Amino acid sequence: MLALLVSACAGPGPTGTPAGSVPSGTPTSSVASLDPNTWIRSTNVEQPTGFMTAQTGVVITRGCAPCHPAIDTLMTGVTNGPTGLVTVGWILQDFSGASWLSTDGSNWAFTGGFPTETLLAAVASNDQRYVAVGRDGDGVTAWTSTDGSAWQKVASPAFAGSPLRLTSITPWHGGFVAGGYKGNEFFSADAALWVSPDGLTWQRADDSADFHGARVWGVAAGGPGLVAVGQTGPADTPGPAVVWTSTDGLTWTRVPDDPVFHDGRMRAIANIPSIGLVAVGEDLAGDTGIVWVSKDGRTWTRAPADPIFGRPEIQVRIYTVTAGPTGVVAAGTLDAGVQYGEAAIWTSSDGLAWKREPDGPAFLDTEVTASTRWNDRIVAVGDRGAPDAYQATAWLSPSGVGR
Repeated sequence: MLALLVSACAGPGPTGTPAGSVPSGTPTSSVASLDPNTWIRSTNVEQPTGFMTAQTGVVITRGCAPCHPAIDTLMTGVTNGPTGLVTVGWILQDFSGASWLSTDGSNWAFTGGFPTETLLAAVASNDQRYVAVGRDGDGVTAWTSTDGSAWQKVASPAFAGSPLRLTSITPWHGGFVAGGYKGNEFFSADAALWVSPDGLTWQRADDSADFHGARVWGVAAGGPGLVAVGQTGPADTPGPAVVWTSTDGLTWTRVPDDPVFHDGRMRAIANIPSIGLVAVGEDLAGDTGIVWVSKDGRTWTRAPADPIFGRPEIQVRIYTVTAGPTGVVAAGTLDAGVQYGEAAIWTSSDGLAWKREPDGPAFLDTEVTASTRWNDRIVAVGDRGAPDAYQATAWLSPSGVGR
């Protein structure tokens, strides 16, 4: 990956720019100036100008802008916490974690880099702190921050062992619950879950037969206490969606297989006021988006098929779901066979009948990977510019989206 990305330009060279620094003089904007009826893609997401190579420790940059950015970045998680909005992700060149902070949903400050091979997958917050989780080499890691800028790595025996992966995190009972799997990105794996009273100390749920042959992709408070969703089967031949429930975060029960789970993968889940649990994903071919709804986490209903979730030659993948001001908002990407797809947003008042937000220039050449509620708006994050010029990207919804 590193060789491919660097070779796209004339070639990097040493520089005195510190890793993770950002250019000065970045323009500012205000939420008040934004069109209240349109999704806005932020033009002020600060990007790092250098990265530290894992092999040599030399800070390098890549030239030939504007055809390619200096550094390739992705956003993979976002949350609204004590000091504002925080999103996390990583830098492709050296697979190092990254984070951004915003107080208005429009201007995003790059708040520093993380060690190499720290791929941050998700972030959550409570009243005291932010917690980001992801990969640390062939194992897992968690980082905490009280201000969204300075991060401290959590040292916990619960993260020992490899290969392990963390994919998701949610606040719960003043603490946090995180999900992932034991194994790597290939072949078979077993689900894994962790619980923490404060984000600082962690305990991993004991291995269970109910975890065998599955991965956790999302976790939310709801049902009997907690509900996790994911997918069965090995990575190269995935099986149907799977759901687990728990009352304490340490003992989990697998929901019995049901035809409603067949031919689908669940990527994310949220607890929506007045609706219940809403899980999103797509069919196993990656062609058609799917939504599931449940009141208790045990019995699920699949939303009716709809052309807005994909049709022949139009592939849809739904990556994220969150509560809107009056309903539920889902987001992902739509691919019509071009070089890169476009972000897609769907809204619903009941989780079963959906409408898609209008196309617009803010969605072209992009994908949304995560989202969160912020006042009466939704903040979505992801990336744009693939396949060889990834740039972390954020969007701000209209006021009252989903009405």
